[in-house]
Amino acid sequence: MPICTKTCFQQGGRELIELLTHCVLSFNTDVLFLYLTREYQFRPQAVSAVALYDVFCAPQAPARISDTSLIPPGDLRLDQTIAELRRALQIATGDHNASDQATTEHGVDDACPDRDHVMPLAPAIPLPPHFLFDPIAARLSAENPKLSALESYYDPKLTPHENLPGGKLSVGGRAFVDHVWTPRIRPYLVASGFWRLATVG
Repeated sequence: MPICTKTCFQQGGRELIELLTHCVLSFNTDVLFLYLTREYQFRPQAVSAVALYDVFCAPQAPARISDTSLIPPGDLRLDQTIAELRRALQIATGDHNASDQATTEHGVDDACPDRDHVMPLAPAIPLPPHFLFDPIAARLSAENPKLSALESYYDPKLTPHENLPGGKLSVGGRAFVDHVWTPRIRPYLVASGFWRLATVG
């Protein structure tokens, strides 16, 4: 029986975890991005937005989505927004260079003898718009071959591995899971607020 990814995203539970795990095993980064974009909409945070960009949208992203029409290098609007959020995060988390510049901007001169005694201001981290990734997700959902193929063959009664061609993980899939997803992508996304991914993959 064909699966509806939107329904699965909404219902959650074990079926969702297994679907996402299959997407990791089959390197279906488009569906992973669509799910995480939905999660981001519920609780938009700067750290989550930066993580989504780094993993799926940046020019050298390890899980770059297939439709690149609205992401760098072709479209720099998202890149500019993320750069502002990244800078705000660096300042708020104590990045030395960013903190020094922020302090100077607030009127504390480098030559001030009492500089060491000035309490640094705690800059607020801007809240990114919940719709930040919506245009990309909408474009990615429209006639996406990866999405339509998944919904046509994926059987929730089978395991994530059994849904793979021949029921086996490919060499490329194994390399992605062992050397990219498990040590790099999953910890980064979980630490950035996407905690549901802790058991995916």
